[in-house]
Amino acid sequence: MIEYQLLLLLTLLCSTISIPELSSKTVYDATRGDVTLLPTLKNSVGQCKPERIYTVLRHGSRNFGSSTVDRIDLFLDKLEKMVKFDESENVDLAPEMAWYRNWTRGVYFKDYELVPEGMMEHYSIAKRFKQSFPNLFPSYSISNYSIQATTKMRTVQSALSYMAALLEDTGPLGSSQSRLNISMSGYQPPGIQIDKNSEDKLLRFVDCCPKYENYINTLQWKNESKHFEESSDFISVIKTIAKSFNFEVTIDDVKALYYLCAAELMSPTQAHHSQFCNVFDEAAFSILDFDKSLEKYYKYSYPFKTTYQMSCVLLQNIIMHLESNETTPIFKFAHEETLLPLFSLMGMFDDGVILTHEFPNYTKRKMMTGQIVPFAANIAFIKHSCPGEANSRVQVIVNERDVYIPLCSGSSLSPSSCTVQELKHIVETRADGCNFSSICNVKHGYNDLHIVVGVLFTVVIVQATYIFLHCINWCPGCPKNSHHDHQLLLDDSDDNLDSGCTSDDIVTTQFGGIDATTNSD
Repeated sequence: MIEYQLLLLLTLLCSTISIPELSSKTVYDATRGDVTLLPTLKNSVGQCKPERIYTVLRHGSRNFGSSTVDRIDLFLDKLEKMVKFDESENVDLAPEMAWYRNWTRGVYFKDYELVPEGMMEHYSIAKRFKQSFPNLFPSYSISNYSIQATTKMRTVQSALSYMAALLEDTGPLGSSQSRLNISMSGYQPPGIQIDKNSEDKLLRFVDCCPKYENYINTLQWKNESKHFEESSDFISVIKTIAKSFNFEVTIDDVKALYYLCAAELMSPTQAHHSQFCNVFDEAAFSILDFDKSLEKYYKYSYPFKTTYQMSCVLLQNIIMHLESNETTPIFKFAHEETLLPLFSLMGMFDDGVILTHEFPNYTKRKMMTGQIVPFAANIAFIKHSCPGEANSRVQVIVNERDVYIPLCSGSSLSPSSCTVQELKHIVETRADGCNFSSICNVKHGYNDLHIVVGVLFTVVIVQATYIFLHCINWCPGCPKNSHHDHQLLLDDSDDNLDSGCTSDDIVTTQFGGIDATTNSD
């Protein structure tokens, strides 16, 4: 208990420190709220009672991948070359950069795995939610909790960090001296469901939608960001950085500095502080945040309708569980490309127009990715029964803050709430009823003429080849293909007609461990 109180104190202190927003590379404490401080849901009659919770979470702060780390290393190599430690060759840095001469270069891993900051983010989120809604978190059994993660190691680590907080001092590990003296005051390993990407429509719908993949392959989502990098605002940042270092810098150098700032902010030795962040002023952070936000916006949000429509499978699953009689708490650990489309499907953070590189007053926009999808971003749907109301009310909490849902009526006492019927209406009107095959141009079975023709053509070619090879010289004993052989050929062809997700059904079975094939990308 003492350790948790210290943790809460440190978390509170961190949340009061001014930490820059770095688009989707923002640490959670920079922009989060505090669910323990939110008002409880109530109506004019009285207090509402929370009944069940369904939460979708992004993984926590993590190491970067090879392309980002390589960019950082290239810049630091350049900096070291320009700023010699031999006094006779020193480049005159600006006074505010004098600290660099005593700075020690760290090692930046390329494995995408969580850093301690990311583990603490999820641990702390779980503690605060359990404090606010204690009746929603039962004692653990494999059937009492539904926990799912994608195949990426960082989401599995996030799930384990979250559950470590919920199940602390409830299990046998680390507390028992022998099998004959088992105590339940140690760690309780949770069961986690993991589906491979090609079958995970629920959390990895981006990997199951050919129409979306075609859009991504065009690279159109990069255009607006490229245009913005040619603007006078962005060029002014490059000039300011060049002046600080007293040598010419490129766009790649500026981006490397930006990522270096982010890497140090989540370093366990930096305590949410980085000298490299001080190179940027507030205006520069806003400009670079908008640059990265444009890329995320065009990749995962409003400009391409399919992008948010395909997330309807997740919202449908949420609705299904909110309507059921099950009270099992549900936690899904995923990615920014899971959350941003879902937010957009629900009409959240919409500026009313499509953002472009020429968007005026971009510092006042609603689509602020650093606030919406920082590391460990989360959305919780908490179903309540309210006195005097026939319909249940669903409280929607984003990053531990009450948020306005424009497509829900809410109420004067709970503007961040929806009814289940309103959530259903979103699916019907925003995603055309959520026919995933139609949304993503996924074709199944023999209903489409071009598939039938393709299959029959394949059969004819295979049959002709078989006859040619085995019966090139006519003889009475030439083998004849049976109807059964023909059917096998049809079945084999049909196996290849799928889009990559092998079933339209959402898999809800929970497994008791981590898939051995789980890896980091």
